[in-house]
Amino acid sequence: MALFRSVFALGATVALAQGQFAYASTNAENCLSEAEVGGLVGYALPSVIDGAMKACKPHLSPTGFFATRGTAFAGQYAARKDLNWPVAKNAFLKLGGSKDATMNSTLKALPDGALQPFVEAMVSEMVGGEIKPNQCTAIERGVRILSPLPAENTAELITFVVVLADKPKNGKPASLPICKAAN
Repeated sequence: MALFRSVFALGATVALAQGQFAYASTNAENCLSEAEVGGLVGYALPSVIDGAMKACKPHLSPTGFFATRGTAFAGQYAARKDLNWPVAKNAFLKLGGSKDATMNSTLKALPDGALQPFVEAMVSEMVGGEIKPNQCTAIERGVRILSPLPAENTAELITFVVVLADKPKNGKPASLPICKAAN
């Protein structure tokens, strides 16, 4: 589950950038559709994997999955970043503009070539900072289990789990403002 929670780090990049984050919105202007969550997941996965590998390297075997196949695995997702970027960017801007219109205007004004590396670096660093050493073996195992799936299937599976599991619990808001599905 730590890998799935790590995907939420993308939402946290917005929180760092603006200092505020709107959690519980059902307004279509501020909440994310499942397709937008999928775009974020697909775009962020290479950075999430990179952050996990960096954080876990000192705690894992030098002959384990991350050490021997992690870079190639992340590359499968990196190859799809351009495809995922337009939807991910729209979702990122929704999150960024949820509380601060000025910040949203600033983010929108940035060219993709400046915004993408910013998002990627923040996600990688934040994921790495959230992982505890005792989680590394389980994260590596989870990634290894997912590795035979095509990149688009893995992103879709993670999106499904995130949308299904990311609900308010014990009075705490959901990690991402996911739109309520129409009944």
